[in-house]
Amino acid sequence: MLRGYAGRILMINLQNKKIVEEEVEEVWCKSYVGGKGFAAKILLERSEKGVDPLSEGNLLIFAVGPMNASLVPGSNRLGAFFKSPLTGIWGESYCGGQIATQFKRAGFDAMVITGRSDEPVYLLIDDGKVFIKKADHIWGKDSFETQDILMKDHGSDFQVAAIGPAGENLVKFACIDHSKGRQFGRCGAGAVMGSKKLKAIAVRGSRKYEPADMKAVEKVRSKVLAEVREKHKSLSTYGTPGILPIVNEAGALPTYYWSEKPFDEYEKISPELLKSKYYKSRRSCYGCSIACCYTSEIQDATHVKSEGPEYETLYALGSLCGITELDWIIRLNDVCDRLGLDTITAGNVLGFAMECYRRGILSKEDFGGLEPTFGDAQSALDLIVKIAYREGVGAVLAEGVRGAARIIGRGAEEFAVHVKGLEPPGYDPRALKGMALAYAVSSRGACHLRHMAYRPNLVGKHPFRPDIKVNRFSYEDQPQIVKELEDFYTLVDSMIYCHFLCLPIAGPILWDEMLEAFNGVTGLNMEMDSFKESAARINNLIRLYNLREEAPPDTQYPKVWLTQPLKRKGAEGEVVSEEKLKEMLVEYYRLRGWSDQGIPTDRVAKS
Repeated sequence: MLRGYAGRILMINLQNKKIVEEEVEEVWCKSYVGGKGFAAKILLERSEKGVDPLSEGNLLIFAVGPMNASLVPGSNRLGAFFKSPLTGIWGESYCGGQIATQFKRAGFDAMVITGRSDEPVYLLIDDGKVFIKKADHIWGKDSFETQDILMKDHGSDFQVAAIGPAGENLVKFACIDHSKGRQFGRCGAGAVMGSKKLKAIAVRGSRKYEPADMKAVEKVRSKVLAEVREKHKSLSTYGTPGILPIVNEAGALPTYYWSEKPFDEYEKISPELLKSKYYKSRRSCYGCSIACCYTSEIQDATHVKSEGPEYETLYALGSLCGITELDWIIRLNDVCDRLGLDTITAGNVLGFAMECYRRGILSKEDFGGLEPTFGDAQSALDLIVKIAYREGVGAVLAEGVRGAARIIGRGAEEFAVHVKGLEPPGYDPRALKGMALAYAVSSRGACHLRHMAYRPNLVGKHPFRPDIKVNRFSYEDQPQIVKELEDFYTLVDSMIYCHFLCLPIAGPILWDEMLEAFNGVTGLNMEMDSFKESAARINNLIRLYNLREEAPPDTQYPKVWLTQPLKRKGAEGEVVSEEKLKEMLVEYYRLRGWSDQGIPTDRVAKS
């Protein structure tokens, strides 16, 4: 077996309690790298076309890559891959912390979970030995309580990932929590676990992985450690909220459910205020010196202590809902984490509900006595609980923005903001034309992490050739940038690295460092052209999967972005031109070698 790989895929059927191990073929490693690449191959070839995402037939895959449990900094992500119950297409999500390292040390490259248990269970993976255990005593508990119980039962050296009540109740955007604040957040992985009656996964391992070329690995490691603190001062100082001033200044901070208006009370949720008043401690994921994870505390009778809020939570539960009190945003974040809800979709759903109330589409009676106006944090909290337990209007909102709009009707679909069913993160594409294309073509819907095109657009530099300027209002050159970024992050998510160690422009891990680390760990001595071909191959598989599952066309776009000009300083008058968007799509397809309709040709699909 190649160095850097465990060489085993764990197959678990919760229906018949059958556990089987499969060997990983060396050709897989060369062609699909690991993580996301392995999952793409498995989902396309082993899942049934049109399978209900919440049925026993949906596959839930957890996977690592060759860098996990290595000496290379930032190799600390575990990926989850599945057909999304929120979107009905490709779903993926990644979690940091310590769990990926323990999973790899337990001796597996991937775990494929099928079937549905007749009773609540959890998985105990102890140094390669796998047990399906009864979970009656933790079913109904929130995700934090579940982790505490399992670590008390089995030992604090186990790393645990668990769902909360939202996952149990099949909320379409339920997440999986790890380490009380790290999430497999997007696309509804928690609902897939809940549908299988799988409450949690506890794992530990002791296996060691020696690289093929220690000198090459040490060279990359030394470079990263020497550069990372200087290049990521803002992340170390503020965590992800450090980007908030830049996004706000560019007029790209979404407000009042994707309205054109500015957020005049930005200072009330600023990273400076968050750090000075609420940050109490920080921690890092495995092998990372940035330590961007901050814990916030509210010193009152509630004494809430919660990791974050991250930038995406500040935007989604803050500016998007018109909520300006950091105390409340921290509380809302904590409740979402405990109940097991993705905060990006939760904030979008709350904002959508507030807009429905503002327009008179939903009444006080529809909301069970609540009057959810923009800025009303108490109503937001009450709705979050209703959603997690599918109570009253919460059962409708639990379907996500697209699903809720279809149920509500009365014109709600006209202003429902999503792409392919996934609600957007905190970057308004009217102010960042690269994001306009990135949202359209992302494999999981309105996503920022498959490309991270917001960074070169905000900084004004090409992600890999910083001497080339990027105009965030121009549609020119964006297809090339998005395509290259997508290929790059496909390999990042197959290796698997943390995106913050692989930031466009800054790095310190970019194309050359990533290939050098891959060759140093595995001993493959792959050339750059072949390395990039692997990325294209993986993206083709995912595109074919989405086409098979009848994903909406890339041209299906939120009306508000196309028709409502911004009135924010830094991006006044900007919209997304529908004509220019279509032109970008055609050029992106050309660069991919796909047809004008975005379909991989036979030659490309087989490459």
